[in-house]
Amino acid sequence: MVALYIILGIIAFFVLLLSIPVCIESEYIDEFILNVKWLFLKFPIFPMKPKKEKPKKEEKPKDETPQPQNDEMPKPKKPNPFKTFYENQGFDGVMQLVKDSADALGSFGKSLKKHFILNELYLWVIISHNHDAAQTAIQYGEACQSIFPAMGYICSNLKVKKYDVEVEPDFIGSYSTAQFAFSCSVRPIFLVNAAIALAVRMLFKVVLKVLNAKPQKTDENITEPKINEGGANL
Repeated sequence: MVALYIILGIIAFFVLLLSIPVCIESEYIDEFILNVKWLFLKFPIFPMKPKKEKPKKEEKPKDETPQPQNDEMPKPKKPNPFKTFYENQGFDGVMQLVKDSADALGSFGKSLKKHFILNELYLWVIISHNHDAAQTAIQYGEACQSIFPAMGYICSNLKVKKYDVEVEPDFIGSYSTAQFAFSCSVRPIFLVNAAIALAVRMLFKVVLKVLNAKPQKTDENITEPKINEGGANL
């Protein structure tokens, strides 16, 4: 019983750790920054800290004595499982594999989307075109036509807690600028569950079908009838 309690305690501990969200933070104001946070840990992804260069070790002179060559026969190449599967199942079989793979990836995306949360999403855009008010107005209309529908799609298809979008024209400016900041989070336990489900579906619907494909057997015992010159076969 003690061993069982220890195992259950270890499982509960890992489940608790995997239930703590992993947060990804990024912004572009003065420079691009990308960080990953989990618990009290922070992992800077970009910009990366410069690595300290280690002193180079002196290389030993290489031994230039010729090594004896092995006169072994080259090993025969293994048959390509995808080629074998195509020869057996044809184009329709390959298309079914593609469909099964797409279905598995679609289920993975849907499962992940349910637990993916955008905590913050902010976007600031200033439109300007080299002190030209007319071109600035045209580009401002095109930017609004592209940005606001895209943000509406994101906010309607994902869980977004806080968001704000500002697009403003600058008729006396010389160039356009853009800044953004966002923060998203996901619980690793849901990511692991979705990855396991994807791996199982790909294994049974795609991988095993390809690996179990056997090359076609040729009938070597069937010989063509010999034709005697000057007469027919009897």
